[in-house]
Amino acid sequence: AEPLRLSARVTCADVAMKSALLPAAVALLSAGWAAGRYPVYSPGAGGSVETCDGIACKPIDCKPPFKYKSPEDAGTCCPLCWAESIDVPEDRSWAKGMTGGVGMNNNADPTLCRDAVCPPADCPEYDQFFDGRCCTKCKTAAAVTPADLAKSFNDQKVA
Repeated sequence: AEPLRLSARVTCADVAMKSALLPAAVALLSAGWAAGRYPVYSPGAGGSVETCDGIACKPIDCKPPFKYKSPEDAGTCCPLCWAESIDVPEDRSWAKGMTGGVGMNNNADPTLCRDAVCPPADCPEYDQFFDGRCCTKCKTAAAVTPADLAKSFNDQKVA
């Protein structure tokens, strides 16, 4: 068997052939990729649409102000009951008694903590402390966290 030889000589025909094959290879690969993607329902596609195969729609009864909207019009596999404009009053009764938290600590950075919402501390005021972040905490929350380690590391670099 002859040993494999590498040639440094490239002709214009080689370049032309390879540049013609590259777009064809890209087109074949993208077509194969597109075939593996999940199909999307498109109204008016005609016939059976792959995405909706095997989906059984339940019968619906649309009461006013809702109106029946066919799958073709809705762009879905099943029909919908649709209302163009409906006003629903907002029910906030579940939020009674809830608070938005307490403000940030007075010593906190006003720029970094501008949108902070601090939960109310669940300990007496004499048992609270401020660790340089946005909120006042109970002393029982004084565990060393990765954020504390990072802050102390940055403080050492500055010093």
